[in-house]
Amino acid sequence: MKHVTFEELKGAQVIDTRLQHAFQSGSTKRALNVPLAKFEKVAKKLLDPQTPLVFLLAKEDQAALELLEAQAKQQGFQSILGYVLVDDIPTDQMHLTKTISAKAFLAQESDYVLLDVREPETVTKKAPEKNLIVIPLANIAENHSSLDRHKEIYTLCGSGNSATTVASFLNKEGYDAIVIEGGVTAILKEQEATK
Repeated sequence: MKHVTFEELKGAQVIDTRLQHAFQSGSTKRALNVPLAKFEKVAKKLLDPQTPLVFLLAKEDQAALELLEAQAKQQGFQSILGYVLVDDIPTDQMHLTKTISAKAFLAQESDYVLLDVREPETVTKKAPEKNLIVIPLANIAENHSSLDRHKEIYTLCGSGNSATTVASFLNKEGYDAIVIEGGVTAILKEQEATK
């Protein structure tokens, strides 16, 4: 796979394959966070197969490029421009993902949307019901237009991984999405601590 420059990213779908905390600490503005282990399961649900792909990854993950390319082609993505290393991205072009602690989220009094992105069959812990909307990650691409673009959207999953992927998708689509750190696990722990 070809190593491309930052300038070659224009017009491509940039897939940041790093884990949630690395992605949250800085990525290109329009990158979609799909970690290596989730690419095969999630890519086709979130990406346009007609738009060229560029994989953004850490230097130590280059060994996964062959597998990513095979998985992308197997799913119908024929145009893969190449890959770019996170170290190749100019510092002034890096953007942080907004996050909020469970404690700060629970103290929110503004009008917001709480978006639970878990698959219903995986839910073992209930999300807070205030302003709750459930759209599983697998359905977000076709259902995001039902969300209010004028409100902050707090994304929630079990621990923050899928919430980060969905927040990256929504931010790319023009929403103001914020990841709840630690997911529903952290919220329940915080609620228990304040009893």
